[in-house]
Amino acid sequence: MRKRTGIAILVALAFLMFTALSVFAGGQGEKGVSSGQVTLKYDFWGDQNEVNATHAYMDAYMKANPNVKIDPIHMGASTDFMSKINTLAASDSLPDLGYFIEPGVLPWGLAGRFVDLSSFYQGQPAKLDVLKFTLPDGKIVGISVANEVHVIWYNKKLFDKAGLPYPPADPAKAWDWNHFVQVAKQLTLDANGNNANSSSFDQNNVRQFGAWIQQWYIPWITFAMSNGGGLVSQDGKSLILNSPATIDAIQKLADLINVDHVSPTPGSNQMPSATATALLSGQVAMSIDGTWALQTIAITHQQQGLDFGVGVLPYMKKLTTSSIGTPIVIYKTSKHIPEAEQLLKFVMNPENSLPLERSGLWLPNEVQWYQDPTLIAKWVDNPAHPPEYKQAVVDFALHYAQRLPPYYVPTFQKMDDVIEPALGQVWLGQKSAADVINNEIMPKITPIFQAGQ
Repeated sequence: MRKRTGIAILVALAFLMFTALSVFAGGQGEKGVSSGQVTLKYDFWGDQNEVNATHAYMDAYMKANPNVKIDPIHMGASTDFMSKINTLAASDSLPDLGYFIEPGVLPWGLAGRFVDLSSFYQGQPAKLDVLKFTLPDGKIVGISVANEVHVIWYNKKLFDKAGLPYPPADPAKAWDWNHFVQVAKQLTLDANGNNANSSSFDQNNVRQFGAWIQQWYIPWITFAMSNGGGLVSQDGKSLILNSPATIDAIQKLADLINVDHVSPTPGSNQMPSATATALLSGQVAMSIDGTWALQTIAITHQQQGLDFGVGVLPYMKKLTTSSIGTPIVIYKTSKHIPEAEQLLKFVMNPENSLPLERSGLWLPNEVQWYQDPTLIAKWVDNPAHPPEYKQAVVDFALHYAQRLPPYYVPTFQKMDDVIEPALGQVWLGQKSAADVINNEIMPKITPIFQAGQ
């Protein structure tokens, strides 16, 4: 959901999606749904490949529902979304439904701008709880259209060359953090071929890094939760960024860069551009990234021969990953809420987005698609997914994923606006995690958090 490439694949997906979705015939005759012509504005973001795919399934829906005309509104990149949606809100021209940025859902929901979907989802197949955007009063104002979790992507040839076993796909055999660091050291090589355990290792001239973990909120919160900490407790009542467990986890992540020298320094010319290219070039041996990376990794495998695999994350104290995914919301200003709900039901059904799930870009958002072998086979049994994917992703996502703060903390974005730049000093090795969190971050975010309680 974060990165899109592969024109040929997406063209094929668009065709498959059109074929699959055109069999859908919902909407007509439903209670409250108009029998006349209705136009629904649907917002989304993405590159041209996603534009093509979105238009394809919207065309399919309109073909099956001739009384509905869908006007897709492309919002550019996800980074541009909030400025554009605020402009539309100011001019009283919001769409009927569509994508929304994860951290913005709860603030807009609390402001009464979204339809309460709590009753809408009753009676439908159960969605994953970790994907529900829930207000303090329990109302559901959005659910992610897809699930995405963090895993280890790795280059098998680099492991084979080092004579090391691959990262485990079986959650029961996951590496602990110390083991992960030791493997990363053996896979980190300088220009002369010395690994990070060698006394001759040149930390200033690394040609292959053992691991790459990106510096944004999902990775550090995930490992903080694995260590028994996090940003906010899962009940939403306590700010735990300054807990010893969280500080320790963040320091361990920074030490990968500045002490162990197994991960590239942020902002340097050593930083990879994307997981697929970093693995293919041998710049990194392991990349901890979202499952959305599989789409471009699979294309790179097909077109350039990348020999890759996927494994579960290492753990600090308990095995943990986290779920994220673009929510679909209905704006309360819509004049056609019943029709918008019918389109929402269609878009949120994994059966109708199988091409995107089969490509590796999405994971389903419904529980049964992780439990029913027939349904699992529909999206996993194809060339894009490696053989170990069932254990490393499907089982891992179902049993070990925790909610991220955007799903239950209304002030998350305001806090992250403080946290991210401050933690930059930790990632660069300029200050310790304890110093930055206790002295710079907590005094600023505590009143923000308390104001949102």
